[in-house]
This record gives sequence, C-alpha cells and structure tokens, in this order.
Amino acid sequence: MTIIYAHAFFALAAVPVGLYIFFTKKGTKQHRFIGRVWVFCLLIVSLTGLFITSPMTDTVFNPGWYSWIHLLIPFTIGNLIYSIYSIRLFKKTRLEKHKNAHIYSMIGVYFGALMVAGAFTLMPGRMFHEILFG
Repeated sequence: MTIIYAHAFFALAAVPVGLYIFFTKKGTKQHRFIGRVWVFCLLIVSLTGLFITSPMTDTVFNPGWYSWIHLLIPFTIGNLIYSIYSIRLFKKTRLEKHKNAHIYSMIGVYFGALMVAGAFTLMPGRMFHEILFG
C-alpha cells in the first residue's frame, strides 16, 4: 500500500509543479531546477507504477496483472528522455526545432501522463475512485 501512496503523492505533486513551469519564464536557472524536480517526480511515478497491479476482479481488470493504463509508463519515460535530449541539442545547435520538440514533448507528458492517466484513475472500480467517492 505504501507504493500506492508514494505513486499518488508524486503524481499529485507533479501537477502544480508542471503548471508552474508552464507559466513562468523559460530557460532560467529556476526553470531548469524546477524542471528537474518535475522530471524526478514523473520518474518516481513511472517506476512506482511498475509495482502496482490491479486487485480488481471484474471483466476489465485481471487481479495481479497490469492494466492498460500501465502503457503510459514507457510513453512517459520515453518522452522525458526525448525532451531532455532535445533541449540539450538545442543548447548545442540553437535550432528552434529542438526547442520546440522539448516544449511539445513536455506538454505531451503533462497531459498524457498526468491529466489523462489521472482522469482514468477516477473511473468506477479504480481505487482512487473508491477513496474519493466511496
């Protein structure tokens, strides 16, 4: 159960941190530091997600197995790696395409890994739904 709490804590922490990054000046030391914190949160969310399997026994979930939401784990890790690679390429080349790749990839991770996955955790039968709505 502790792994689920850690997963939820870092996912919920990543939401406002990501919003803060989106609405502040880019390229500053503060942006880079908070961006690293955000990436760290998402890596913890992804890695803890590997250890969470579905305890449900209805037709959608198989007990002890991964659910389809776990497909977002390689999406998240892959896009984080791609985003970091892109911004490092931008620093070397100053080509706008690399900066844009970083921006769009990070936006994709924010909405895909946090908003979409978060919305699906509120579906009936999921643990977070049970906690919030009884």
